[in-house]
Formats: sequence, structure tokens, C-alpha cells
Amino acid sequence: MRTLTSEQRKSAKKLLTEAVQHQIELTNGPMKEELIERTTPVLWFGDAAKKSWLTVATNPSAGQFLKKDGTLRFDSTGPFFLLNPGMSLEAYLTDIHLEQSIRKFNDYFQQKDVYKTWFGKEQGGKLEGFLNGLGASLYDGSLQSVIHTDFFPLPTKRYMGKISMRHELEETVFGQTFFLKLVPLFSLHGIILLGREHTDRFRKLDPSVVWQEPVPLTDYPDAVVEFGYSAELNLPIIGLHFKPSEQFLGLGSRVDENGRSHGTYGSANGLREIGEHVRKKLAEFYPVED
Repeated sequence: MRTLTSEQRKSAKKLLTEAVQHQIELTNGPMKEELIERTTPVLWFGDAAKKSWLTVATNPSAGQFLKKDGTLRFDSTGPFFLLNPGMSLEAYLTDIHLEQSIRKFNDYFQQKDVYKTWFGKEQGGKLEGFLNGLGASLYDGSLQSVIHTDFFPLPTKRYMGKISMRHELEETVFGQTFFLKLVPLFSLHGIILLGREHTDRFRKLDPSVVWQEPVPLTDYPDAVVEFGYSAELNLPIIGLHFKPSEQFLGLGSRVDENGRSHGTYGSANGLREIGEHVRKKLAEFYPVED
């Protein structure tokens, strides 16, 4: 198994330190009540030693960390680094702890506590089903590898869309710069933005992208996709106007112009077919090497 290079580890520790320092700032303000106690920043999910696709969403969700009763889903042996009771974020900032976190990021999809409610099961639906159609997988080593990350790396109790400070957070220096600092850490086939709002945000963060006109997918006309190419990152960008990890892809329980139910769009088979359509469309604009 390949491991991170010394330069990758050095960069990852620097970025993780920056994210922790931002978390410390936030815990001294009104965001403190929104952050999940004892959690630390999650910079990515998946093996960064491999060339991969990078999927991007909002931030690590509460379901990754909390049970329905609000207690933590796992202890210090789980998939992420948790602060010990009474341990401060300042005390976390040691080389040993940072290294432990980075190993956990890299090993995420190889351990038992993967949050498959959102990511999807092996050969199932959700994000994994869409990725399988694209020729990629979070789990299957015979397909192209996938890493997941979020614009905001801190876990919150509520969905970011319900947090009044969301737009204020996005406008901070951290919110405007951190994601684009993180991306060069990885070796990538391209970036997949999971939702129209994420596509719009990336458009603002990286004005070097030349975008094609949004296109509806054959057989799934209400699944709209934008394709672009980032001159800054030298990568193709796929902007989905739907969310493979959410029921009906955020489209509602209607039918499309062909009479196809949006529930079909969100089925495992539907998501695989949508992924196949995206792969074929991408090849028309930007052929991707294996």
C-alpha cells in the first residue's frame, strides 16, 4: 500500500493546524453552540496516496458523529480523532495527534464506522451508486479511487443551511481560502461538486474555471450538470445540480417531462445510469486518463 509522501504529510499537518486554529476562534464566539463537542476538523475522507476523484459537499454532518439521542457514535477507537474529556484544542496541536488524525482520514473507507447512510453501501445507491456509474468507487479498488472533502471542515450539530452564520463563515478569510489550499494536497482526476449551491460556491472561489453551458442528461432530463475546466488547478470540474446522497436528489417527488419519477432518479440503478451519462458527457469535453 502506498503512503503519503513527506511533502503531503507536512502540508496536511500545516492545513490541519490552520483548521484547528479557526475552530479555536469559533469556540470563543456564537458558533460554539453549533460545533459538536470533542470533535476536531475533518480535512478529507479516503486514501490521499492514490490518484482520485474529489467529491465536495458542505461540512461533516452530525450523523457521522452523533446518535439520535445526541451522544457520540464512537469513542477514541473510531474513525476520527476525538478530544479526551477535558482536553483542549490547544493540547491537541501536537505532531503525534495530527499524525493520528491524518491516518484516520486516509483509512476512513477501510474501517467499520463508515457513514453509509450518506455515502452509500458497496454496490448500492447514494453517492457510491453515482460514482460506480462514473467508473469510480469509495470502496472498490478495481475502479478509480475517490476522496471526499467539504468546504467547511468542522462538524456541526445542525445542517449548515439552518445556521444563520453560514454566509458569514463563508466570507471569512478561512472560508475564502482554505478549500483551495487543501486541493493541491491530492493527486486528482477531477472535482465533483455535489449540488448546485456547491457548484455556485466553487464558481466564486475559483474564477479561473471556464464553464460549459449546463446540460440536462439524456433519459434523466431533470438531472442537470455543468462541466468546466480550472486553469488554476488544471483539472476538469463537474458541477451537479442535484445531490446523489439525498432522496430524490433534491428534486422533489414529481415526474420529469418523460414521465419518469424522481424517485427513480434516486434509486441505485438510476444513480448508476446518471453516473454513466455524466462520464460520457465529460469525455466529450475533457477526456480523463485512468
